[in-house]
Amino acid sequence: MLIPMKEAQRVDFTTYEEYTSAENKLELVEGTFLPFNNERQKMIMLCLYNMGISAFISLLPQESKEELFHLIQQDLKK
Repeated sequence: MLIPMKEAQRVDFTTYEEYTSAENKLELVEGTFLPFNNERQKMIMLCLYNMGISAFISLLPQESKEELFHLIQQDLKK
């Protein structure tokens, strides 16, 4: 299981193969990107792991950062 951290982490080829979609092809079906077998979730985890949470957050517009902050607060209360 990949655990994204604050800073970027290297990805080896075995992990890349495990977390990318079948045949390394991207799919869009009825408006849903990577719709099968948790491919979207796996790709997001791989990207977050490789780029780091800090870099990801820096890409977000302020509105998204605020929404993320509220969602994390709600999730931590559970």
